Amino acid sequence: MLRTFIAIELQPNIREYLGVLQNETQKLCRRGTYVSTDNFHITLHFLGEISDGDIEYLKEAIFEAAQRSYTFELQLKDIGFFPRGNKGVLWAGIEKSAALQRLFLSLEKSLERQGFHREKKGLNPHITLGREVEPQRGFKDVQKAVPVERMTFTVEKISLMQSVRMGAKLVYKPLYRQLLRESKKQ
Repeated sequence: MLRTFIAIELQPNIREYLGVLQNETQKLCRRGTYVSTDNFHITLHFLGEISDGDIEYLKEAIFEAAQRSYTFELQLKDIGFFPRGNKGVLWAGIEKSAALQRLFLSLEKSLERQGFHREKKGLNPHITLGREVEPQRGFKDVQKAVPVERMTFTVEKISLMQSVRMGAKLVYKPLYRQLLRESKKQ
């Protein structure tokens, strides 16, 4: 069985910048399990455990969705926190995007046609920076102290990713990548 998800991989300059943000937030937190910069991504659909036999169906669904979608831009927005008691998930947010929503809905339809369940919670685009993060004071203090530069980046492909544990390290390996269609020139 393979532990998998479908994601938007981020360009190196965006991952590097998010690593700087992550370091700044760590200074204001007691503890946390921080994500490796190599693993920063935007999850489109979490699949969980799949068999090798599912991969071809997933490739077909990803191909279909990518053929119906054009490349588009996203912009970093802010940092946020999903609280779980006095700890939580620290993340970087993305500005609302109609193009991202269209890609997500297209992917969901294609996955459903291939026999996979729809994402129950819908799309909540974010980039996880850390889990079990415990701010020294409150999360609002972290948010105020660490402003986010509204960097823009292009989404050119979507990827089927596998989550693999290598010793103590979690590694996300691409199993399949599919380019989106080139944007129409204005």
